[in-house]
Amino acid sequence: AQFAALGAKLRSQVRRPEREGARVATGHVELLPDFYRVFARNMRDLGTPVYAPGFFRAILAGLGESAELVVVYVGAEPAAAAILTHYRQRTEIPWASSLREWNRIGVNMQLYWSVLKQAIARGSREFDFGRSTVDAGTYRFKAQWGAQPRPLYWHYWLPDGRPLPGLNPGNPRYALAIRMWQRLPLTVANVLGPPLVRRLP
Repeated sequence: AQFAALGAKLRSQVRRPEREGARVATGHVELLPDFYRVFARNMRDLGTPVYAPGFFRAILAGLGESAELVVVYVGAEPAAAAILTHYRQRTEIPWASSLREWNRIGVNMQLYWSVLKQAIARGSREFDFGRSTVDAGTYRFKAQWGAQPRPLYWHYWLPDGRPLPGLNPGNPRYALAIRMWQRLPLTVANVLGPPLVRRLP
């Protein structure tokens, strides 16, 4: 029923990776190296410092069977990956990434259909796609799956006369730092990222 609700175009995009030989694996901490390989590279490409693998390992250990990993492979290579968390009848996808060179065959579409299937198999009645800015690319991507927006309100307590902080990647103040980070070798970004990301608000 959920697959039928996606519409013909989206169903075709979901099926394409299968025709190209992509496969999906679902598991736990044993898939963490492959998840991290995709996630860390995608974060570097976006210009964002990455969390350490131990951060995700601790989450998986703490949540136990309430968390799982989903990885899409093209051949032996991980091409897209996500972490899911489940609570009662609700599933959330707090982290997901795909490698750009494989988006041409739609591995990100296969990933999202796979996580929706996992949520349904778990008995979830609600799937949380996570935050997005209205009309941004990620917002439109999620809307095509049937996601319904709910506003999130950010509250700030600021000293008198201080402006709101522009803590977002669209702020021109961070443009140079983002471009420099995108050019770092991945091994360097993975070493520098974890201690740096702990200091970011």
